[in-house]
Amino acid sequence: MPLDEFERTIVDEVSRRATRMETDLEELVAIPTGHGNHEGLERARSWMSDRLVALGAIVERLPGGEKPDWLREPVVESEDSGEILCARALDRSDRGIRILLSGHLDTVHDPKGEFQLLSPRRDGIRTGPGAADMKGGLVVALTALEVLHLRGVKARWSFILNADEESGSFRSTEALQSIAREHDVGLVVEPAAGEGNIVTARFGSAQFRIDAYGRSAHAGRDAAKGISAVAALCHAMTQALAISDPSVGRTVNIGPIEGGEATNIVPDYAAAWGNARYSNDEQRDLIERAFAQIPLGSPKDLPRVTMRVLHNRPKKDATPEVLAMAKIAIEVARDMSIAVGSTSTGGVSDSNVLQAAGLPCLDGLGVRGGNLHRSDEFVVVASLAERATMLALIIHRLAESPSVP
Repeated sequence: MPLDEFERTIVDEVSRRATRMETDLEELVAIPTGHGNHEGLERARSWMSDRLVALGAIVERLPGGEKPDWLREPVVESEDSGEILCARALDRSDRGIRILLSGHLDTVHDPKGEFQLLSPRRDGIRTGPGAADMKGGLVVALTALEVLHLRGVKARWSFILNADEESGSFRSTEALQSIAREHDVGLVVEPAAGEGNIVTARFGSAQFRIDAYGRSAHAGRDAAKGISAVAALCHAMTQALAISDPSVGRTVNIGPIEGGEATNIVPDYAAAWGNARYSNDEQRDLIERAFAQIPLGSPKDLPRVTMRVLHNRPKKDATPEVLAMAKIAIEVARDMSIAVGSTSTGGVSDSNVLQAAGLPCLDGLGVRGGNLHRSDEFVVVASLAERATMLALIIHRLAESPSVP
């Protein structure tokens, strides 16, 4: 259906905020929230909280949970505890669809690195740490909610913001899933796929660690007495990597790796961390069977190899409910005279976690951009207002819907 008169006021109001959205993005990008940087994440929480409280939302901070001690994370001077920010505006009405928006405050970028600020605009794009993933998405969501508030739309929404999405959401999974069960639909502001597509399905993901144990010895005079843990690890990694086959939706990646103290010492310990992804249950089962063949030796044997695996993000399917929401989003885009499709991706996000708790999620509602997780990550500036308008109209139409799609 074409945009009605009220919806056109939403379009106009977002358009008037285009300059402010850029300013907001500059401010957020300048806050270093990578690598669990506590100081930066606290500033980002306060920045978002102030704006959400101004909308009349009740904002609370939920404690982060425990994470497995064998997972590798960058070392920072003051590691964040993973507190989750949750803003709720559900009490505006006792009727209507309960909408959960989801975003993350953290990035992958070094808080002390050279890539720190949003660059000047060039050819319609600006580069910056987290510009697309996902500080641009946070600005999109915040602007959409502010415009709907200004226009008096009585949507029942919550907005959850975690601080450990880039490292697997291990601290925040319990809170994410608990809050998911209080809602009817989820909207996730991860970057758009491709040239602007929304995401209906995502691969599943598992984290793993391989530990190898050997016997140290002088690499020259006593080499025969040594048992190289690095050699054992290399064999195990080769087994793991051999099953990777992106053409069928099954990938294995390994890194970082550590082992050995000096070139003249046979290493007695080595370790590797990795990630596996799968498009369906068949591929997950194949990965499980292959990984089960990797452990080597008993506690008394050398070399010995152990392996730990954790499926932290189950695959996210394009369920009928998700496809119904995608239809609404695509219709909104069509009514805005922009081309948007839907797709699946090998990337994972918190939509995997939320949907595993029973909440149908539409993802990829954030900005258009690219080079994610690189030092030239960029955002298409025009997509800030474009996607904020689109998200605001989606929320409006969901709020007006008599039932869950």
